[in-house]
Amino acid sequence: MDFHKNVPYRAFLQYFVVKYLAVKYFRWLFLTVVISCFLQEQTAPAQTPYLDSLKNELKKNEAPGPHSIDILVELGNNLRNSAHQEANAYYRKAYRLAEQIKDPFRQGLAMGGVGVIYYYEGKYDTAMYYLELADSLYALSSSQDAKESAVTNRTDIGNVELARGNYMAATRYYLAAMTTMEQSHADNKWEVLGTLYGQLATVYSDMKQTGKTLEYDLKAFDASKKQKNNPELTGFVELYVVDDYIDLNDFEKARAHLSDIEAEAHKVQSPALFHKLYLGYGRYYQKTKQLPKAIESNKAAVRYARQTGNIFDQMNAFRQLGYAYRDAKEYEKSVASLEVALRLIRELRNKRLETEIIGKLGDIQHLQQHFRAAAEYYHQYIRLNDSLNENEAKKKINEIENQYQNKRKADSILVLLKDNQLQQLMLRKKEHQNIFIITSALLLLLIGFLLYRHLLNKHRLAAARSLMKGQEQERSRLAKDLHDGVGGLLSGMKLSLSTMKGNVYLSEENARAVNNIIGQLDNSINELRRVSHNMMPEALIKYGLKEAIENYCESIDRSGELNVRLQTYGLERRMEQDTEIILYRIVQELLNNVIKHAEAKDVLIQLVRETGKFSLTVEDNGKGFDINRAREKGGAGLRNIQARAEYVNGIVDIRTSPGEGTSVTIEGTAN
Repeated sequence: MDFHKNVPYRAFLQYFVVKYLAVKYFRWLFLTVVISCFLQEQTAPAQTPYLDSLKNELKKNEAPGPHSIDILVELGNNLRNSAHQEANAYYRKAYRLAEQIKDPFRQGLAMGGVGVIYYYEGKYDTAMYYLELADSLYALSSSQDAKESAVTNRTDIGNVELARGNYMAATRYYLAAMTTMEQSHADNKWEVLGTLYGQLATVYSDMKQTGKTLEYDLKAFDASKKQKNNPELTGFVELYVVDDYIDLNDFEKARAHLSDIEAEAHKVQSPALFHKLYLGYGRYYQKTKQLPKAIESNKAAVRYARQTGNIFDQMNAFRQLGYAYRDAKEYEKSVASLEVALRLIRELRNKRLETEIIGKLGDIQHLQQHFRAAAEYYHQYIRLNDSLNENEAKKKINEIENQYQNKRKADSILVLLKDNQLQQLMLRKKEHQNIFIITSALLLLLIGFLLYRHLLNKHRLAAARSLMKGQEQERSRLAKDLHDGVGGLLSGMKLSLSTMKGNVYLSEENARAVNNIIGQLDNSINELRRVSHNMMPEALIKYGLKEAIENYCESIDRSGELNVRLQTYGLERRMEQDTEIILYRIVQELLNNVIKHAEAKDVLIQLVRETGKFSLTVEDNGKGFDINRAREKGGAGLRNIQARAEYVNGIVDIRTSPGEGTSVTIEGTAN
């Protein structure tokens, strides 16, 4: 049994301070992008026919069974890098079929696939839930396939731990999986081992143990050579070895590896590999102070990046070219290159790299004593780093102040040497002081504005919470009044009419009229109870959120309008009542939207609660909609969901398009 395909070589590291991000972030991102591009290039011609053949085969094997489940899992494996929603649907269908035939091994394959999708999307807590579920399912099977798949699944768990910054836990998972795989005879043994060696190299790189990083990168390089004839992929992995030798200042070995990669690149003629190769040369020449060659290498990287059409590659090439120009003190060209990189990274909406490049542009403008331009870049830098605003502002002020102190010392020396230039020096000194004062004042004003905005948003949120809480209290009061007051009156009228009917002689026509009135009273009492229950479900107050949502979903299911499937985890212990009410209202609103607009047949609701936080997902297979047009129209449904999510510090993620169904995920805090 082969292990999961297309596992990334580098797990994504947690958020770092932007100013010192570049080395750590690009270590992972470099090879992840390379591997993704490589796999897409290599599989693109054959991918569509292969997927079509799988779908045709699935039509012939619709009955629940191992073969149809394996086809569904294979479809998920081939789509999870590019089409998350479609792959997720195949995995979940595979899980349901495997559940019907009581096959825990294939249930584990399906849940592990879902976990990997959430890992790719950066939803690490949800990914961990599904991967641990897969691990427990594999443990229920005694087959060799289950044991081998459990190894890959634990590697995926290690990836999630690494992404969350739990390096010790990640390393334990990697080493355990590595020990098992080194003794394995699986077909893709070296592919999985290469992944594990690369992940361990990332851990040691982040801990600044460059010697251990090199050790595992060399192992990953050897593993790539033992896979199928894949010179392009091997070249990508070997570039990591080059980086390690450069970090160790072993430039001779770095140069030798670059020559080997260049020879293979000319055989393969891949623009992507040439792009990465010349980036490697650029870094080598920059570190060895051969700046003209560094500039030319990075220019070549720009040319090849344009051939690939990959925006990230183009951004990275212009970024390195800008840094090479900066070191060569060609500041105008450096600024021009970095501004191109900034425009491209804004297209990719990567705020961390955008912030890094803006900070570097500010530094370069400051080196040229373009203080106004430097201040503008620093303002942008601070605005993009909201959590570090005050510290970064103080740091910039101190840096500028130190520059002015040094300038003042230099001015004093010049005064002693050239008395006839005293007045000119005093004017320059005053000008510098004025610029410093203005820059400092602007930075302090910006800090004050951001603090004011933060307090204003906090006040608005508190007001919204008070309003929402008041609305729920009013709902509860009205529900009680309707049930106990009006409901009691109607029940009393029914009883009186029933008694009168038994004690008074009525003609047949009058008896029918009284029976009709009693029947209408019954309908009114039932409708009143239904309205009262919707306003404030009794099960929600007495038994909690899980029971209330289950009752609500069952009522919709019984109506025949919609097939609702509910999955919950971690709701055994109750949350605060306000939070439970808000989540119940969100589920009500989302299901109401599905019934009214989606024309869906099936809905899946997942509510996962972990320590201090929750994740709610509602997915349907309806007609979907254009999310941008819906936001422009400002529909009440979307506004209500957003407002209620903000009450629990939640983030709303809506994924939909016409004809593709809708998935709404809300993640927030829960006590």
